[in-house]
Amino acid sequence: MAEFKKVDRKKIYGWSTIEVFDQNGSKCKLAGLAEGQYVMPSGSSALVSLNAKGEAVSKSTLVGVDSDGKKVEKVPSIYDQKVMLREASVDEYLAMAVKSVYQLQIDENKEALLADLNSGKIYFFVFNYRADYEGDDAFLISNGTDAFAITGMKSDLEFIGLEDNEQELVPEETEAVEDDMDFAMF
Repeated sequence: MAEFKKVDRKKIYGWSTIEVFDQNGSKCKLAGLAEGQYVMPSGSSALVSLNAKGEAVSKSTLVGVDSDGKKVEKVPSIYDQKVMLREASVDEYLAMAVKSVYQLQIDENKEALLADLNSGKIYFFVFNYRADYEGDDAFLISNGTDAFAITGMKSDLEFIGLEDNEQELVPEETEAVEDDMDFAMF
């Protein structure tokens, strides 16, 4: 079993915030305006789903469908089942659009996994933090002392070739247009 600790910019670089206060010194909170008349605090629109009639719908009743309108099954959470790893290539890993990075806190067989990863092996698996309709692609890599899960979506990259097809772009020569406007006049 491994625990996933998300690695984010805040943990690496720190962060700063901007606080805004009203004329009475009270801290302001971010809000949005819905339908031009309803003030909604930040994040509140994510709390409710509405149907076409504007009625609230429970998220548990929603069903996922594909582009053809066919029902799709949920991808289970990574915590709900055994994770199946398969060896992957460097090219597969490098073709991924990265979404998140997790440092693994491994309880069992850490040395064996690190030995594999440190020998250059990369492992692929489907990552889904919570049961959802689409899992992310994920790869296990190592920095020598720790294992990391890199998640995102694989991209279809096309090999163009090794030939030098670069051509120098020569800017078109344009005549300078004289402008009678002088900003010093203002």
